[in-house]
Amino acid sequence: MNNVIAVDVGGSRFRVGLFDQEGHRLLVSDEETFRSGGRDWMLQRLREQCQFMRQKSDYPVQAGGVSFGGPVDFERQRVTSLHAPGWESFPLAQWFKEALGLPCRVDNDANAGALGEYRFGAGRGIQSLVYITLSTGIGGGLICGGKVFRGKDSMAGEIGHLPVSDSGVLCACGARGCLETFCSGSAIAQRGREWAVRRPEAVARMVELSGGSAADITSKAVVQAAAEGDMAATRIIREAARWLARALVTVIRIVNPDRVILGGGVTQAGSVLLDPVRESLDELASPSIRHSTELVLAELGTNSPLYGAAALALEVA
Repeated sequence: MNNVIAVDVGGSRFRVGLFDQEGHRLLVSDEETFRSGGRDWMLQRLREQCQFMRQKSDYPVQAGGVSFGGPVDFERQRVTSLHAPGWESFPLAQWFKEALGLPCRVDNDANAGALGEYRFGAGRGIQSLVYITLSTGIGGGLICGGKVFRGKDSMAGEIGHLPVSDSGVLCACGARGCLETFCSGSAIAQRGREWAVRRPEAVARMVELSGGSAADITSKAVVQAAAEGDMAATRIIREAARWLARALVTVIRIVNPDRVILGGGVTQAGSVLLDPVRESLDELASPSIRHSTELVLAELGTNSPLYGAAALALEVA
């Protein structure tokens, strides 16, 4: 019996988990990401948490896997962060090997999420899926023929950076009009704050759920208010859902997967988000171009990338 360590580095939080060789989660830590601490802070915390997991393991730890919230050059095993400094083309797998003495495989969080759901979640038993993570940003991962499809430059599945508009705010990637700027967690929170400026009387519940400050409205507050029937929050979520549906129509028509799986923190909204996405998909559908692709929520919740990281580790264990 051997165990593996899985790491999920996100823009808002990071997790380190201990898994057995069957993919069962044995132990996990969950902390906020200190963005201003940059790479050095994160590497120190990863080293400490991974060492802690090794100490707690009843069996030898044979390998590590990392899900990283940013572009990953899979062939060279290098990462870049759009949210924190110091990560430009950083050889994370090599660092893992040198710091912990364990072989490691790294992929971006969307590919890891797709792999996690395929191996252990809502993708079990099918051959093709598109996994979309709606969190601080938006990412996508593709499973085709039972394998992760990464593309020539490890860029396949970057749905968050599909240009869906000729205008809009500047995206973290440096372009304008990206899907991520319309329906990510960050975008939803920004819409709430914009409502607070234009119509402060309409956002009282969102402000209350955000600790009393309109400037601190969060996507979680918008989602919760929408679940309670708040008019302004509901309009924000429905707008985000329609943008997402437009992108999904494109994905379905190009890839035509068995299943589209929505994961990430924003999908904790459940039916509050899923219902208007399905409604918009129906409105945008063509009567002559039919599809049977299912739209479901991630079975592993926000832990899909962590399970995917465990699957990566098991591949090199």
